Amino acid sequence: MRLRSLIVAAVGGLFGAALLPVPASASEASAASVVDVNCSLGTQVGTYSPGMTLLPRQIDFRATGTLGGCVSPSHPEITGATFTALVSGTFSCLAGSTTNTSTYHWNTGDSSTVEGGFEVNLKPGGTTVLVLTGTVVDGLFQGATVVQTKVLPATDLAACLTPQGLTSVSGTATFTALL
Repeated sequence: MRLRSLIVAAVGGLFGAALLPVPASASEASAASVVDVNCSLGTQVGTYSPGMTLLPRQIDFRATGTLGGCVSPSHPEITGATFTALVSGTFSCLAGSTTNTSTYHWNTGDSSTVEGGFEVNLKPGGTTVLVLTGTVVDGLFQGATVVQTKVLPATDLAACLTPQGLTSVSGTATFTALL
């Protein structure tokens, strides 16, 4: 019973966190760079295998999604994209970080492969905020710095307390590539 109270107190304290810190390099990049493409509308569905629990463990994360409302001064024909991401790392329902590779397939038939960091933070009310920062290593926008933010409301926070854990989330996604 005491362990359960400690876990509930820890989760409650984390729910009180106010803001996700933006990595300094992303802030500096956006201040000194030009936006090459910005997609303000998007959705993502993600699955965790095994599910995320309160205790950190090795997890494979697979995400698929769509981006829309894209504006690109250098490629005005771009209006949207689909994307996939496969990530392996040590995660819990509370936090985790690793590296990842994501592939974006633009409506023009072009694609972009992004490699970079992947960070998970739990926010108030159980919302999971995923932030991908990286570089386009292949394809359209090669060399650009990418910041993708995904806000995934947890629909079953109680699952974090079970041995099976939280196995899926879905929510909104945005995408920005800076030159």
